[in-house]
Amino acid sequence: MEEAVKEERETKFVHALISVVAMVAFMFGGIIAFDAEPQIPLIMGSLVAGIVALRIGYSWDEILEGMIDGITQSLEAILILLLIGVLVGVWIAAGTVPSMIYYGLMIINAKFFLPASMLICTIVAFAIGSWGTVGTIGIALMGIGIALGLPAPMVAGSVISGSYLGEIISPLSDATNLTAAVVGRNVFDVVKRMMALALVSFVIAEVMYLVVGFIMGGSGGSAEGADQLMDGISNAFKVSPITLIPMVVMVACILLKVPAIPAMLAGALTGVVIGIPLQGVSVGSLIDIAQNGYVLDTGTELLDTLLSAGGLASMMNTISIIIVAMAFGGLMKSTGQMEAIIRPIVSKIHSFGPLNGVSEAFTVASNLILPDQYLGISVPGQMFSDEYDKRGYDRTLLSNSLLGGGAVSSPLIPWNTCGIYCAGLLGVSAIAYAPFSFMNLAVIGVTLVWGFLVSGKVKRESQAAQAAEAGFQDK
Repeated sequence: MEEAVKEERETKFVHALISVVAMVAFMFGGIIAFDAEPQIPLIMGSLVAGIVALRIGYSWDEILEGMIDGITQSLEAILILLLIGVLVGVWIAAGTVPSMIYYGLMIINAKFFLPASMLICTIVAFAIGSWGTVGTIGIALMGIGIALGLPAPMVAGSVISGSYLGEIISPLSDATNLTAAVVGRNVFDVVKRMMALALVSFVIAEVMYLVVGFIMGGSGGSAEGADQLMDGISNAFKVSPITLIPMVVMVACILLKVPAIPAMLAGALTGVVIGIPLQGVSVGSLIDIAQNGYVLDTGTELLDTLLSAGGLASMMNTISIIIVAMAFGGLMKSTGQMEAIIRPIVSKIHSFGPLNGVSEAFTVASNLILPDQYLGISVPGQMFSDEYDKRGYDRTLLSNSLLGGGAVSSPLIPWNTCGIYCAGLLGVSAIAYAPFSFMNLAVIGVTLVWGFLVSGKVKRESQAAQAAEAGFQDK
């Protein structure tokens, strides 16, 4: 009797394939054909996966438990994202974000424009994320770069590079927090693990932009558009190094290994302490800003768009996507459909290098076929997390392939939500700017090569950890 039940509940590759193909169809059709948000297509795909699970022999209670487990895994990230909304609003009111942008714009020069553009976007994206950066300072830099005689695809590539570099190294970004939730690790640990690969990729990209800039950059000089933005910021805020103290506090928390939630609170409270006396913001206004975000009204559309952001309420759309995506992943994982998909592949892999490469390839493939960055991170992350556990690999190693593949490849794909968004705002197709997105391309390659370089070290660490655990259990 037990054998019959076991046979009835065996999840096969074809079962998982039906769920994945349905999800791809709903996501691709909804996003591309109907310009829909990802939530409803995700729910429809999850419905099909649930029906498949029922057909395999799982009960509704088991399916629900799997979805709840998936969502539960993301709860810390959701709390952090809520605090990020608060923090960004407060940091704008305190002058922290405006000062970061102001000091970044000071380095604009024609010959050095491309590397400077990437650096400025990295700084801004660290605070407000990739989409906010592309849609604000990115648009401004496009105008400045084109006015200086630089080809639009090159300028767009530098904007994309910086925006997504800031995304993968910031504990404030959606991508890093989703990755931390998927691998079940602290967001600061994920950021620190990614930092070395990001730094190498940054250097490669900056050198390439320097070379291109000297070839294409003309005679140099300052950019009028940058000066106008700086004037607007200095008129609306008191720009001072003092306003950067909240950022220093955040960096100190990272170095001191303070947990993410207390660190976010410390950064926000420091912004409050700075903002009240320096910018003259009232306590009541700060409470409203923390909830609804900062709204700047100077009459200059670009500046007002750039610095109207943040607030707890602004994170709700992102959180709803994460909840549904994690529910789908939890369902697929608990009913054996995740394992059924990757089993034929990972069974032939015996070292870390190829496993890292395959997991990274899955993130890029997810961005190609689902097509949304959140799915490009969450689905492969949940697919491979158990495999990393079985082999004794630290899950933060998996976070590198999720960020180094899933986060940075999304804007390079014309039909991905990130590619559609970036191309629409910058006025350059993803196909045109992708070859000049040097950082994105570099980090994909660096992450792949890194996996093979550290493969032996990872194996030794895994064996040592397993031996230590075995010894502890013997005692």
